[in-house]
Amino acid sequence: MIGGEVALPAVATLLEMLERALEAARAGRARAEAELFELLCIPSVSSEPANREDCRRAAGWLEERFRRMGLRTQLVDVHQAGHPVLVAERLDKPGAPSLTIYGHYDVQPPDPLEEWRTPPFDATVRDGFVYARGADDNKGQIMASVKAAEHWLAADGPPVNLRFLIEGEEEISGRSLPDYVRDGADRLRTDYLLVADGTFTAPGLPNLLTGLRGLLYTEIEVTGPRVDLHSGLFGGVAPNPLNSLAHVIAGLKDRDGRVLIPGFYADVRPPAPEELEAWERVPVTDRDLMERMGVAELAGEPGQPTRHRLWARPTLDVHGIAGGFTGEGSKTVIPARARAKVSMRLVPDQDPDRVLTALSEFAPTLATPGTQARVAELNRAFPVLVDVSHPGIGAASRAYEAAFGAAPVLMREGATVPVVTDFKRALGTQLIVTGFGLPDDGLHSPNERFSLDQYHRGTEMVIHLMQELSLA
Repeated sequence: MIGGEVALPAVATLLEMLERALEAARAGRARAEAELFELLCIPSVSSEPANREDCRRAAGWLEERFRRMGLRTQLVDVHQAGHPVLVAERLDKPGAPSLTIYGHYDVQPPDPLEEWRTPPFDATVRDGFVYARGADDNKGQIMASVKAAEHWLAADGPPVNLRFLIEGEEEISGRSLPDYVRDGADRLRTDYLLVADGTFTAPGLPNLLTGLRGLLYTEIEVTGPRVDLHSGLFGGVAPNPLNSLAHVIAGLKDRDGRVLIPGFYADVRPPAPEELEAWERVPVTDRDLMERMGVAELAGEPGQPTRHRLWARPTLDVHGIAGGFTGEGSKTVIPARARAKVSMRLVPDQDPDRVLTALSEFAPTLATPGTQARVAELNRAFPVLVDVSHPGIGAASRAYEAAFGAAPVLMREGATVPVVTDFKRALGTQLIVTGFGLPDDGLHSPNERFSLDQYHRGTEMVIHLMQELSLA
């Protein structure tokens, strides 16, 4: 525990405070929705320079709410080119456990705009869902925790020492919050860290994550002629970087889905038997996945079960290719260079350094004569395994049962939350990694949405969690 040994409120008093916080949450749902909609209308796209002030406005909007609640706040510009880290604290319970809540106020770009039924930064409610960019990822989820803290404070709580760390660079894998946490590790010590930035396994079935995949995001550039060339004058003898890049990409992964980078799978740790047993409870079927994605067949590494490919096996995917002429009409040009964005989701015990070295040595061997391939790292995150034996896991399970009427499933997540690695390494804290979204909320896609029922129940879950942690 952080702090000295001082008696906590009596259990009877704590339960009375809990009921007051829950009653306030239920009575204040309309206001909670209005505040969420206001935040959603701020286009805090961290990757776009044009939205830089919008990102700061979103951080300031949250800071003002925390100030009204009585928390001590600070907006920290860790790096001049980055977006501010928002810190909000109330550390006035000596002897009580400390809980840090993580979230991010930045969002993905809304493109393609033409596929949105309503404007991405006009919060629109349809059939119990609010539609907007960032509704699920992560503004709705972090606002659930913000409102939980507000209702506890109104009830003379919460019974834990509370800190929020909210960043504006999650969607660009920025370094502001990781560097802030590393440099301030002694001051930021915490017993538990709550990360609510994920989805339920299925409607009505929450989860607690036992692991997150890491990430190595790269750009592969292939160069050839000094300048773009006319294909009629030079075609047949000119090395073509786009053609070469196609060979490089095709050589990284076979037709069946197995990554061909030498040694890529050498360090992969298989899931533990107890994990495999828990995964059998997860209602994920191939048909469900195909329907959700709108495809007729699943892809992936041959010989690996679907759940393994989703959570416990590494991947390699191409996200974009650029080069030559792509405008309207025709222009018969042989480009001087071509680029591809390529990422790999990594699993324990893969090391991004070793994978990057292997890729950097392998890609040039796949380039065609007269061209050269180079690999540049864009960002990275280490994979994470979560200790599920600590008291916070039991506390979170009881909180879910109280708020949602269902015990969570222990499972891994295929996605990456880069800062979790930094929290784990710098603070040595116990992780509670979960989320209140639903599988079809459309994260990073047009018409992203968030269930208002999940929003309100998520608020109640965090209210219960704070009480359960104080008794754990």
